[in-house]
Amino acid sequence: MARKRDRLFPVRLGIILAVGTACIIAAAIYGPSGRRTPAPPETQEEGIALVRDILRRVRPTEFGRSPRGTLLSETIEDFLQRGRLIFTPDIASQALYRREGTGYAVLYVKALRIGGRVVHQTPEEVAEGIYHEAVHASQRHEHGSSIEEECDGFCAGLCAGAAVTGRAEPELLTIEGAPLAQFVTTSYPELPRKPDYQPVSASLDWLKRRTGLR
Repeated sequence: MARKRDRLFPVRLGIILAVGTACIIAAAIYGPSGRRTPAPPETQEEGIALVRDILRRVRPTEFGRSPRGTLLSETIEDFLQRGRLIFTPDIASQALYRREGTGYAVLYVKALRIGGRVVHQTPEEVAEGIYHEAVHASQRHEHGSSIEEECDGFCAGLCAGAAVTGRAEPELLTIEGAPLAQFVTTSYPELPRKPDYQPVSASLDWLKRRTGLR
C-alpha cells in the first residue's frame, strides 16, 4: 500500500498544480477583462479636478459634516489617492464601483462621448454617482446588493447632489416624483430584501424615514 501511495503522489501533485495554475490563469484573464478603458489623459485630469472640487463643496455642508458624509467623502478621497478613480465612457450609469476577485477595487465615473469629444457630466451628476457608489464600496461585502443598499446609495447620491447645488434636502427623498424606495423597488425588482441591513453611519429607521422604505 505504501508503494502504491508513493506512485500516486506525483500524479496527485500534478493534478493539484495543474488546477492551481488554471485558477491563476483564469484570475489573470478574467480579473482585468472587465476593466473599462480610461478616458483620454486630459479628460481624466479634468475629471479628477472636478471630483476634488465636489469634495471641497460637499464637506462644509450639513451632509458633508455628518459622520455619514465624512465617511463617504473619505472613501472617495481614498480612491483618488490610490489612483483608482477613473473616468471612462465605457459604463452606462453615472458611476460604477467594481471589485475583482483579486481584491482590485476601482471607482469608475462616466465620461460622455459627444460627437468626437469626451466630456464630463454636470457636477451634480458626478456627485450623485460617486457618493452612491461610495456606499457600495463602504459596505465591503462579498454578496450582491439589496433593495436596502440601493436605497442607501441613492439616498447618499441625492444628498451629495443637493449639497453641491446648494439645495435644501427634503425629509422624504424622491426620484421622478416618487418616493425613493418606490423608485428603487420598481427599477430593481430582482434585488432581494435585507431586513438586517446596516446603512452607512446611520440607522435602518433613518433610511426608512428618508426613503419611504417599508
